[in-house]
Amino acid sequence: MKLKTFLFIGLFLIGFLGFSQQKSEFRPISEMNSDEKEMYDILQKSVSALLNNKPDAKLFPVFKTYENETGFIFSSMIYDETSYNSWDKIAHSATYTVELHFTKRIELKLDPNVKYYSGSPNPMKEKKEPTEFYLAVGYSKSNFSFQDKTLVSIKRSKPYFDNKYSKVNFFKSMRNNYVNPAVYDIDKKSSIAFINNDIAIYIKNGWYGIVNNKNKIIVPFKYNALRMYSIGVLAQENKSYFFIDLNGTKISKVYDNVDLIFCTLFPQIKDYFKAKVGDKYTLVGPNFEEKLPVIYDTILPFYDTEKSPTKLLLTRNNKQVIFDIEKWQETNMIFDTIEIISRKSMIVEKDKKVGILTTDGATILNLEYDAITYLSGYFDSILFAIKKDNKEALYSENQFITAFEYDSLTTLMSCLKAEKNHKFGLLTQKGEVVIPLKYDSIEFNKKTKKIEATKDSIIEYIDFKELIKK
Repeated sequence: MKLKTFLFIGLFLIGFLGFSQQKSEFRPISEMNSDEKEMYDILQKSVSALLNNKPDAKLFPVFKTYENETGFIFSSMIYDETSYNSWDKIAHSATYTVELHFTKRIELKLDPNVKYYSGSPNPMKEKKEPTEFYLAVGYSKSNFSFQDKTLVSIKRSKPYFDNKYSKVNFFKSMRNNYVNPAVYDIDKKSSIAFINNDIAIYIKNGWYGIVNNKNKIIVPFKYNALRMYSIGVLAQENKSYFFIDLNGTKISKVYDNVDLIFCTLFPQIKDYFKAKVGDKYTLVGPNFEEKLPVIYDTILPFYDTEKSPTKLLLTRNNKQVIFDIEKWQETNMIFDTIEIISRKSMIVEKDKKVGILTTDGATILNLEYDAITYLSGYFDSILFAIKKDNKEALYSENQFITAFEYDSLTTLMSCLKAEKNHKFGLLTQKGEVVIPLKYDSIEFNKKTKKIEATKDSIIEYIDFKELIKK
């Protein structure tokens, strides 16, 4: 039977936690030694296997290495699928770092003074079989998966890398735009807006333009900004915004501003963009059709679910309107103001009266109050100060915790500063009085970490930590 030496691959986490910081810069492949050349070849085979032999899935002619006491990392880069970010002005990228992570073999140190039993000679085995050495490159899409797949499995008649490594794993991660010097002749100092195997968008002499992978200019360098999206290239020319194709042809109307903040937040309107015409906004679809009339002062996200949002918050004619994306129409929830408190509740005002509704429009608190203030702070539940007839009460979890007896209620650390008849005290979030309402003022001193309660010009210092223990 042949003696086979395997470099098996498994999930690779603990041994390489120290590799998060690469210490060397990428270098040209002309500087590689013999081992690094072989690693480069294995990395290319791994990339080809991962991307199903995609013709343009080629490694950049650069590499980087990093070594510590537990292992060795060999890195290069490729262009692959474009990653489109959520926010308009963040550069999108198709550049990825690809790496081989080698785990060093731990050699067993034997005591020279101890005789170790090696087994009896086998008289039947007179002829030695040739030795074969195997290397298998493992890969897992998730760092928390224990089911790696083997990308590459190869063998030869001599040990790989002097048998220094016990296993090797392949990793791929997103990277900011990086120039492949084998494809593009672009100055390293140029600002790259987007680059892949086919085109590069970058700044030249202060202007944006596009070149193809033959370094031929396909869109002239005359724009203030160019940004790549799945629906086209967003161009800014002076104060005008519009989309162009890769031939430089205009494919949308001209707008005063364009914002694509909805592209990943709202899967239902992926590739839609918010466009400004004068001082009004509309929502434009992926075929560049205007999906809303140009009548809205603002178009904002409305987070009404734990998963994908299904509504937008629009403003028109000094009214705020909740818009249903799924039905593609305005709802009957039209108010003077809407303040979103959570994914389940909101404060609304209509005809100078305020109440609390669910984000679906169900009533939590009728619109009969003069003011409702959301009290943000270190609280276990959502608290509101409700004002009616110039008096305030504390409200939480669909019930009033106190009567309408306070002139004001405001947050003070994890408590509430209450005012009544021009005197101040402190309440817990459950409405319990912890400092009587007899002081002219109550403030928290951040330096001393104490409450300063003033009465008749005399300051009483109260330890807040001791206070909240009571």
